Amino acid sequence: MDILNKKNVLLSFMLLIFASSFVFAHCGFCQVQNKTSIQKKPSSFITSIPNSGKLEGFVITSCGICNFGYKKNKGCSLTIKIGDTVYPVEGTSIHDHGDAHSEEGFCSAVRVAYVSGKIKKNKFYSEFFTIIESPN
Repeated sequence: MDILNKKNVLLSFMLLIFASSFVFAHCGFCQVQNKTSIQKKPSSFITSIPNSGKLEGFVITSCGICNFGYKKNKGCSLTIKIGDTVYPVEGTSIHDHGDAHSEEGFCSAVRVAYVSGKIKKNKFYSEFFTIIESPN
């Protein structure tokens, strides 16, 4: 009788667990609409200008005179290079990003930047411009 009683207790316990899972579990038919939109920034290197002129992504940047041979500006100035074309940057300057003549400055090195803005009349009008730091 003792074995039969243990089986009944075990069976009752398993039925209790099985039944409680239905009580506490969700049905799974709820179609929750999460309205938050996740904005992903492009992670591509920009190699050509779209017809709209709008840019967002990675570009090569440096001092136009020192590293790209850009002769249209007098003195050191911030430029980006897309394809074979060099565009002067408006909206941020070469001095907004540290010492241009330091070891990793724009006059000494060609850098990569993440940018957002628009090309108009052969100039890049920057809305966002951040230099990608070197790994340590």
